[in-house]
Amino acid sequence: MRVVLVFPPRASATYVPLGIASLAPFIESSVPGTSVRLLDLNIATWIRIAGVEPRGQDLMDFVRGKSGGFLDPGQTLFFKTVWDRLRKEMAALCRQAETFLATGEADLAFLSVLGSQTGQVLAFDPELVGISVLFPEQMPFAAALARTVRQALTGKPGSRCRVVLGGAMMSALQVHDLLTAVPEIDAVVCGEGEDAAAALCAGVAWPDIAGLVFRQGDTIRTNPRSRTISLKDLPAPDFSRLPLEAYFNPVPVLPVLFSRGCAWRKCRFCSHNFSFGGYRRKSAEVFVSELAEYCKNMGVRHFYAADEYILPRDMDAICEEILAKGLSISFHILGKPTADCTSGRLALWSAAGCRWIGWGIETGSQRLLDLVNKGTCISDIKTVLRDSAAANISNLGLMIFGLPTSTDPDLEQTLTFLNDVYNDLEGLTTSTFVLFDNTHFARNTCQYGLHSDGNTTVIHSNQISVRTSRLVFRERAFDGSLRVPRGAMEVSRWQQYRKWLGEAPLVEQLPPEHGLIHVSGQWSPVALPLPFSSDSETA
Repeated sequence: MRVVLVFPPRASATYVPLGIASLAPFIESSVPGTSVRLLDLNIATWIRIAGVEPRGQDLMDFVRGKSGGFLDPGQTLFFKTVWDRLRKEMAALCRQAETFLATGEADLAFLSVLGSQTGQVLAFDPELVGISVLFPEQMPFAAALARTVRQALTGKPGSRCRVVLGGAMMSALQVHDLLTAVPEIDAVVCGEGEDAAAALCAGVAWPDIAGLVFRQGDTIRTNPRSRTISLKDLPAPDFSRLPLEAYFNPVPVLPVLFSRGCAWRKCRFCSHNFSFGGYRRKSAEVFVSELAEYCKNMGVRHFYAADEYILPRDMDAICEEILAKGLSISFHILGKPTADCTSGRLALWSAAGCRWIGWGIETGSQRLLDLVNKGTCISDIKTVLRDSAAANISNLGLMIFGLPTSTDPDLEQTLTFLNDVYNDLEGLTTSTFVLFDNTHFARNTCQYGLHSDGNTTVIHSNQISVRTSRLVFRERAFDGSLRVPRGAMEVSRWQQYRKWLGEAPLVEQLPPEHGLIHVSGQWSPVALPLPFSSDSETA
């Protein structure tokens, strides 16, 4: 069987899609005779819109390390203005995709992009098209592509090509509505996709494929959930099938995965585990061997772990294995700032190449940490951040403002906390609390003074709204009235407070891949003059 696995816009131009790189070798090893092609339409679209931007080629040369000084903050901020214009163009294409789905019409620029994408998919003459959707921003493009691919196939008598959507986003959608709103989609894979993808390629009858939701006559059928696959059964992702030189990075930066799911699984706000069947991990030896192969065969030296977070004892084993193999790499992980992240452990991780940790801090209020069941305490967080910085690891604080029941005193405690740890942080992310369906807070809205106004809509087609698990919500005031959530106000307070601490550091303005390169110090750019003077640049 001929298979095309597609990663649609819009994601970052720096992101190398882990999902389709993981599926391809599994399918081919499980179903002999199957040929899988990977098609990253996201990066192809970024390159296309950069091609019509007056300084788009200059930007691509810079971020790919072909001109200028990539690590120079001034040049980075200079080119950020060009990149911002490209982001606006990509956002405009996304809106056109939404219009296309809702009305069947769109401007010529979008239709040209969509036509090009459809042609690239069909050039392989596929028998199965799998579209991988990781982010909600990809849904309009994915659904529009499914529609035009199906329309093109209707002009090919005898074609049996099926269009199937999968990826983490499918576990956050009302997929019955998706199949009704976009009938050009033949089926959806919910949950972990390896077994379902292999079964589709092997010709297994659709009612027998676990995790598949599909149309059967006038009804939509939902099969039982797929099994929790052992990570021992999975070959390493094959990134060589993707155009690594095309991404907006000066050197390849690959996402890797040591575990699936979350070892904690108790945070009351979290929905990240909905697409996984449970927590599992690889052995440190197998995981590091994969990294070593990427180093040897592809010359890759920069990695970031896509895990929810890696337990300290597992990080020890991974880092000891890295040092034993003599790998010279830089990597970024997500961490939980608990007391077992000791100074000795952090020193070991740093020695093995850990250059950046995104710490799930969330808030500086112990009451709120306990409320969301984070399992951390303020004093330990401060110690971990201090010890991590002392070990020459850059700390990125991950904050959530406007947590349920948050009050002015809670916010003041958070601001005081951030003031105390500011010198130990390389940067901060400041998101507002999001209420997701089926989480603890969503099941107990009355208890926490929340009022749900229903699920958000991601696309509208055939007069049907396709909704996500994200909820629109308001908060209940003391007098019983409903008010907008506090999150935006708290972020605004932080931004005002920050002016006393200093401007946002550069690393906060960079995509994760660039942040890793900037803090690693293991890549020396070629010092070439800029192609034009920054004095001539306009915002």
